[in-house]
This record gives sequence, C-alpha cells and structure tokens, in this order.
Amino acid sequence: MSLVDWGWNDAWEAEAAGLRPAEGLPGRIVAQDRDRWSVQTEPGLVTARLVSNARVPSRPVVGDWILVAPGPSPADPWTVLGVLPRRSRLARGEAGTGSDEQVLAANVDVVWVVHGLDVPLNLRRLERYLAVVWESGAVPELVLTKSDLCEDLEGAVAEAETIALGVPIRTVSSIDAESVARLSDTLRPQTTVALAGPSGVGKSTLVNLLGSSAEAQTAEARGRDRKGRHTTTRRELYRIEGGALLIDTPGIRELRLWSVDEGLDRAFPDIEELAAGCRFRDCRHEAEPGCAVTEAEASGRIAADRVHSYRKLRAEAEYQARKTDPIARKAAVAEHKTALKTLKHHPKYRGED
Repeated sequence: MSLVDWGWNDAWEAEAAGLRPAEGLPGRIVAQDRDRWSVQTEPGLVTARLVSNARVPSRPVVGDWILVAPGPSPADPWTVLGVLPRRSRLARGEAGTGSDEQVLAANVDVVWVVHGLDVPLNLRRLERYLAVVWESGAVPELVLTKSDLCEDLEGAVAEAETIALGVPIRTVSSIDAESVARLSDTLRPQTTVALAGPSGVGKSTLVNLLGSSAEAQTAEARGRDRKGRHTTTRRELYRIEGGALLIDTPGIRELRLWSVDEGLDRAFPDIEELAAGCRFRDCRHEAEPGCAVTEAEASGRIAADRVHSYRKLRAEAEYQARKTDPIARKAAVAEHKTALKTLKHHPKYRGED
C-alpha cells in the first residue's frame, strides 16, 4: 500500500520538497497515544516521537502529514522532523478554561456531524457544530443515526433542514443495510472524513459498518437517558474498502468555540442574507434602529430561537477572541471607552444647567 492510498498527491509532494531534510520521509499520522504517534509511511507503519529540541511549529494531530526519520537504533521510535502546512483543521477551545486551541484533526475534507435519532434533535448543538466545521475549512454533512428508533423520520429530517441550510442530511441505521450502502456511496477514494459528535451517537459503529477492516470499540448508550459512554479514547484514522479515509473521534462533551468568523456566517446564511438590509453596516442585530434581522424576528419570518442562538455564538466567539487576541482585546477596550464618552454627552445624563 502506497502513501497515495492515504491521500498523498503531487501537491503534498511539493509542500514537502521545501521542508524535507535529507533523511526525512513523509508519512501521515493515523493515531496518537500520549507522546507517541502512529505514522503511515511508504515502508509501513512506524511509531514516532517529538524530541525535546525539535523545531516543530505545531503539535502533530491525527490527519497531519509529517516528515520523520528513523531512530539511532532499529528499536528506537522514529523522530518527527516537521509538520506540513495544514489544508484544514478541526479545532475547538480547550475543554475547561478554553484559553488554548485544541486541534482535533487535520487535513479533513468532510466532517460528518453525527446525531442519534433515539433522542430529540438538539438544534442549538447542531448549529454550534456546523459553525465550527465551516470554520475548519472542511465541508459539513449532517448524519442522523439510529433512524430505526425514530417514530417520525420525515419530521426529524424536516426539523434538521431548518438549521442545516445548504448542508446534506443523511439518515442511517445499523440494522438497515440499504441505508448503510447509501451512506457508503457518498464516500470517495483518498477523501478524508472526520466524524464529530457527542458520545453514544454511533460514530464508531459507523466506522465499523463502513470499513470491514476497521475495529473501533463501541458500547450501548445508557438506557435511562440515552447518554453515551466514552468508549473511543483516541482519534484514529482508518482506511476503508473503496479507498476513503475515516477519522473516528472521542465523544465531545463540550465544544467550546475558538475562532468562527467565517464559520458563523456560513452556519447562519439566512441571518447573513437579512443583515444585508440593515441600516448600519456594523449592526449587531440587537436593538439598533433599522435592523432587518430584528424586524424579521418580530414578524416571525425567522425563528426567535435561531436568532438567539446566533447572538449567543457570536458573543461567545467575541469573548474568546478578547481572551486570546491582544488586538481584539485592545479594540474592545477602545470601543467601550468611545461608548462611555458618547454617553456623557447624552441629554439624559448631562444634568440640569
């Protein structure tokens, strides 16, 4: 099996040409265990590590193309020499404080946002996932699993369509071979697809169904509340029959936003279209006069819950930017000072002469 089977092409070869040391070999990270990486190279699968003096600009993640060299002795792990520039990166704010970026997977073409139909659709969560995926540079697709457990499948799909605008929606059941075949037909050779979603939605089951050689660990959701158990503990890249590549990821309890400037616009194209009619170019769609979004909300042309979700995600993204970006923080302080100065001259606060 050559590296082409794992997504290598002339464009990656050109990227590697400027970075490759004489002893460096290209490879793709297929799994990570703490401070060791499993790397698929032309000679085969090797284990690699980062040495203390390595000048690697970013910590490698599953999906990365890297350059590696063998250790001093055959028993030693190989050494990571460099990471090729990423074409896409699925990232979130680090769980807990959210003060650092955590890259979940790299060089992904498509992200399947997976939601189980054994529970009601969480539209607000799906909007968050779609914003993060659009920002990553990959293309999102919504995959609704466990369709056999849904009493009103058409209704569920119609509900998802209200927020997944322009995003393909697919339904699948592990006991329906025809639905699995339909999903498999959407995969293309050398295309990397990452699965994202909370625990218990069936991501690892999908990997096993679609790839005869894949062995992702699975477990049943809890019966009383359908919450999933964290059986997948690491991200892993599988090559399946037909040549597509699937990245299974652990369930995400908390998807903190990192940077979603473009992603937010693409996840809410209906709001962006309305915003073109706002009186002010920098309208925040809250209480400004002449706001086309608030007018549409008041008239019922757009759901209030969706507008509220948009505002919440935008506020979270702006807060995250102020925490991590000095320029954004400085701009926010300047804007606040300007507002205070303007307020001082408002007739209501001038006082009587």
